[in-house]
Amino acid sequence: MARHPAKRAHVLALLGAALLIVTFGTLAMQLGNEMARHGQMDRQSASADQILRSLDREIEQARICRFAWLATYDETQRQCFHDALGQINVIRGDFPSVEHVQERLNRIRPASLDELKTSLDTISKWEASDDSTLSRPETDTILSRTDAALISLTSVDTARREGRLADMLRNTSWQKRLDAIGIIIGVLIMVTAGWILDRTSLAAARAEGRSRNLALQLRAVLDSLAIGVAVFGTDGQLRHWNDRLGSILGLDEGVLRPGLSYDDLSDALVVDGQPLLEPFTHVEHALQRGESAPPVMVECKGINGADLELCRTLFFASDDVLHAEDRRGFVLTANDITLRLRSERALGESQKLRAVGQLTAGIAHDFKNLLTVILGNIELATEASEASDSERRQHCLDAAAHAARRSETLTGQLLSFTRRDRPAPDTVALADIFALTNGLLARVIGPRITVECGGAKDIWHVQVNPAQLESALLNLAINARDAMPGGGRVSICASNASFPTAVDLLSLPVDANRGLRVSSEPTPLPAGAWVRVDVTDDGCGMGPEVLQQLFEPFFTTKDDGAGTGLGMAMVVDFCRQAGGRVVVGSSPGHGTCVSLWLPRALTETARTTVDYTPAPASTNLRALVVEDDPAIRDIVATILGLDGYRVTEAADGEAAFDLVVEAGNSYDLLVTDIQLPGPLDGFRLARLLRERLPELGIVCMSGDFTLDGPRPAAALPVVQLLPKPFRREGFLKTVAAAMQERISA
Repeated sequence: MARHPAKRAHVLALLGAALLIVTFGTLAMQLGNEMARHGQMDRQSASADQILRSLDREIEQARICRFAWLATYDETQRQCFHDALGQINVIRGDFPSVEHVQERLNRIRPASLDELKTSLDTISKWEASDDSTLSRPETDTILSRTDAALISLTSVDTARREGRLADMLRNTSWQKRLDAIGIIIGVLIMVTAGWILDRTSLAAARAEGRSRNLALQLRAVLDSLAIGVAVFGTDGQLRHWNDRLGSILGLDEGVLRPGLSYDDLSDALVVDGQPLLEPFTHVEHALQRGESAPPVMVECKGINGADLELCRTLFFASDDVLHAEDRRGFVLTANDITLRLRSERALGESQKLRAVGQLTAGIAHDFKNLLTVILGNIELATEASEASDSERRQHCLDAAAHAARRSETLTGQLLSFTRRDRPAPDTVALADIFALTNGLLARVIGPRITVECGGAKDIWHVQVNPAQLESALLNLAINARDAMPGGGRVSICASNASFPTAVDLLSLPVDANRGLRVSSEPTPLPAGAWVRVDVTDDGCGMGPEVLQQLFEPFFTTKDDGAGTGLGMAMVVDFCRQAGGRVVVGSSPGHGTCVSLWLPRALTETARTTVDYTPAPASTNLRALVVEDDPAIRDIVATILGLDGYRVTEAADGEAAFDLVVEAGNSYDLLVTDIQLPGPLDGFRLARLLRERLPELGIVCMSGDFTLDGPRPAAALPVVQLLPKPFRREGFLKTVAAAMQERISA
């Protein structure tokens, strides 16, 4: 990060001040040290001078006393001479200090010092009682030489002292010049630092003005936002907010204020006893985790009834100039999404209506095909009245019945598709499925299309719902027919495959002419035993733009009203429920191959259908049939009458209740539809009659029921549910179960 100019100015100012302090301090220390050194030397020199003067005085005294003795031979003068010699010997004991001072001051030992030492050593050997010392001529010579050496040392010391003083003054002059230069440089640095500080303060003032202007602009931007914004610090105190925040949250004027705590705001935003904001402890934990903590968003109802979208986002500033509490915090935004939700609901309703329209058109399209088969075969069976045509009449009736069962399967599959129910699987042999569907496919897709079903005798059994498998093959055959308007061939074959490991189905070998492929699941196919069912046509084929949307519900390439777009979606849904996959290979002009990968059944024993055997006729049981459709009511009454019940019919719930009251609560079985006109529907009627007749067997019928669907909450536990449409055997089985429930109850 670049250093701020103010910081540079501060550094220069500190350097200048430090330089001045060091300069003045050095000057004072040097002067003090020099003066102390010279003062010490002067004290030592003065002491040495005192010793030399004492020696000089005693030498003079000795010479005077000797000359006086030689003139008078007075005993007093002789004693005076010897006393002077004694003093000289005493002073000689301090002579080493004189030597030390002389060597330190002169740095080179003077010759006069050696001569003086020699003379003193000679004098110290003179004996005080020996008069020969007084009479010898060399005594005066030695004393004179000693006096001359003292005079020489004194004059040298004086000269050296003057030189030392000159040196001290000269050294002090250079130090003063250096200190002056340091002072000038320090002052220049201080001036430079002041100039930089002045420029920096000017730049800071301009930056502050720009920042203030930017803050005003940002404040205007915040106030112009359609969402409410609040900025909190790490302590949970409110720092900034815009005008929209209070109106969106439905707060009274004056609630938002600087320093408002997050907990106080949370206490003000409570709906039905639940706070709208998350606890502040969660925010603190997120701040401790750092920048990796993601934003928290929630949709809720505000205290003013508006739909709100609240979002909490952390912020971390990298500028270390700011204080720690200013560099971290969180932002709370509130958005009124009431209009958006209304728009989404309106869009969803419109899409739902469009889907209902497409679904209705598709159901009509598929039922028209099935009704064509039913009505055509019934008409052919009616015309075959002669005995010789009995085989053809029976064949037509079987085809009509099979088409009717296919219509039943279609409605059940549509309910399963919309409700995402999972029909019960069964162990199915593909050879039986191919045998049943081969003739039906040939009649449905027309004479211009050749249908070829391969042999499936050696193919493994699969664990699927047989009706759904038949419907899937029918849908694929119809799609193949529509892809070949000029006629062609549809081939249906099956093969076994085992994979020791998971395999990507799109990596398996494929016909070179159908290189474009797509799978219903992007994940690899698990390892295990699988049965592959291929439905191949030589029609127009599909390009990549069609294959990308092939599995989407309501996607169709046919003209408006000619297709529903649900056929392939139902096939994919069937394979997904069975635990398998769908792979489609195609290419424009080279046809299409649809492969259904189905898991192998754990057992190879197919489930057989047990035919219902009617119970012996009984005239003691009374049954009440409640159905608003006269045709269905007549069929139910007829079946029960043939099974030995005495049947009473009613068109609605109120009439049925009156019949029970008139009969004195003597009914044994109630068979009712769920959707009845009037205030009493089937479940309410069953509940009322069960209270009056605790041993009443109850069967409720509806087209909304499925065999494997969830049980309605309004149905009593003892009620047997019967999906429409139904056949006689299935109906009588349900009645027998209801009567068994009546007996066990």
